[in-house]
Amino acid sequence: MRELNFPLQIFVDSDTAMMVQSFIDAGISIDFDRLLALMADNAENISDFIQSVEFNEPRMMLPIKDSNMKRLVIEQTNKYSISPERYLKAAIAILYSDNILVTDSKVVH
Repeated sequence: MRELNFPLQIFVDSDTAMMVQSFIDAGISIDFDRLLALMADNAENISDFIQSVEFNEPRMMLPIKDSNMKRLVIEQTNKYSISPERYLKAAIAILYSDNILVTDSKVVH
């Protein structure tokens, strides 16, 4: 039987979409392979950080096509009982912390 390899699509909220867009506007390209590896390396930090992140309705999809990366996202989010969206947002915030202004404990811009 042939394995079908569909991309994992992560829906992100408007804050994350604006954060990603601001990186693109500033000429900063997001290395999602590095981002996902960072997620695994910092799983506990991310899990703790997520508790302070507030979400709105999903707005943007980020497809992940690499099967190893999909597996990583699924394993880590299941392990910590959090959504891939929250995991991604926290990982972006950690990876690009020098470029993100944290205005309060709940909203990251």
